[in-house]
Amino acid sequence: MISKIKHFLGFKTVKKSTTDFSTFFHTASSAEKKKLLVGVVREANKDQKDLVDKYNTTQKVYQQ
Repeated sequence: MISKIKHFLGFKTVKKSTTDFSTFFHTASSAEKKKLLVGVVREANKDQKDLVDKYNTTQKVYQQ
């Protein structure tokens, strides 16, 4: 409806370019999306754990 009003008023529509990211989420199956997101979450958890471990190791060194 909004697009029809804009067309009526003479606004020109600009087509947005697509990215590989957006194309993937529009075309991939839910199983593929789940596989990707599970991998991303696992990697983020690993990075966060590594950061906490590094912080704890650093604190032990400074406390001695």
